[in-house]
Amino acid sequence: MKFLIIILFLTLGLNAENDTALSDAFTKGKFLGNITLFNYNVDKKNVINAYATALGGFLKYSTDESNPLFASVRLHQSSPVGPNQNKILTQLFNNDRNASSLTALSEAFLAYRYKSRILKVGNMMLNTPMMNDDTTRLVPWSYQGAAFTSEPFVDTKIQLYHITKIRKNTSDEYTKVSASGEFDHGISMLGITYKGLSEITLQSYYYYAPELYNTFIAQMDYRHVVNEDYLFSYGVQYFQSSDGGKYNNSLLRNGGDDINLLAFRAGIDGPKYNVTLNYSQNYGLSGIVKGYGGLAKVFTTSMIANGRGNFKPETWMLTTQFDVDPFEYGQSEFAISLTNTRVHDERGDDFDAFYSHFRHYFDVDTSLYIRFEAIDYHDSQKNDVNYLRIIASYDF
Repeated sequence: MKFLIIILFLTLGLNAENDTALSDAFTKGKFLGNITLFNYNVDKKNVINAYATALGGFLKYSTDESNPLFASVRLHQSSPVGPNQNKILTQLFNNDRNASSLTALSEAFLAYRYKSRILKVGNMMLNTPMMNDDTTRLVPWSYQGAAFTSEPFVDTKIQLYHITKIRKNTSDEYTKVSASGEFDHGISMLGITYKGLSEITLQSYYYYAPELYNTFIAQMDYRHVVNEDYLFSYGVQYFQSSDGGKYNNSLLRNGGDDINLLAFRAGIDGPKYNVTLNYSQNYGLSGIVKGYGGLAKVFTTSMIANGRGNFKPETWMLTTQFDVDPFEYGQSEFAISLTNTRVHDERGDDFDAFYSHFRHYFDVDTSLYIRFEAIDYHDSQKNDVNYLRIIASYDF
């Protein structure tokens, strides 16, 4: 890591010989930002509720990314405003400090581009199946390490990451603790994406985490345009983990060495709607809710309900979304999802869930997002629960 940083700073020094190029890198840089008001209410029957409102967002500055050498810094922030109860359970704030305000350095990296290759070193946000930012809160997960991406062949992308520390979305500290547990020597990932087949995209990932567990993922997505109004899509996913290390726990819901999950998805997109039917079966005892960090990207995923848990869940999920125009200005969408999960191990919980959301875009930068989900557990000892999120957001 230190060696890579030295290389990048030496490159910066070489570029500094050209004062104009260095000056342009900063003067042509860009600021991006977001302000969000986020209200979250968790209503469990026969249990004290949790609710809170957060005000925050992010501010990002990047130097000119058209230059071979560029850098980026992003701060995320979330502060409690107004009344709250059990706000630590909302995961909106800094739970290391009793759910006080959270300010996190989610990005702070140097990058070097040569043709189709990019090397990044520092703090960064990721978008992979088992390590990602998870944008369901104001402050995302982020990762510290090195990332290399390349397109060595036509229609082929390779990603190679080595992550040395992880920052969860309720902390401002980067530590050697993943969502699945501790690690000593980092987590490495090799990812390959191929788009050379007509209407088909293939993806494969391998995560190497010797103190936790290793994971192999394969995914195929097929998209066929029927005519100018209709598109048919189909997808297959497979997740398998193995080789548990000294910090591994096979019975964890977030991840362990006994994930064996197969998922399917089929959908139709029409002029102003889409309908998707998703199915998954985890034949293993380990869950895959968060993987190593963020939220694991499995087809059967709603706001809260999912088929990613442990104890062998089998899940069906029907999702519909419609474009609606109740107002004279802006654009709106309305969605409904129905989830049915049955487990094949007596230690798990059967449940049904109903999800709905309404989202209105006042313009390209301003939106209001209302999300509701109710989960009905079949076990009388398990409390049913309702979740409500109201999110007002402005980008600048």
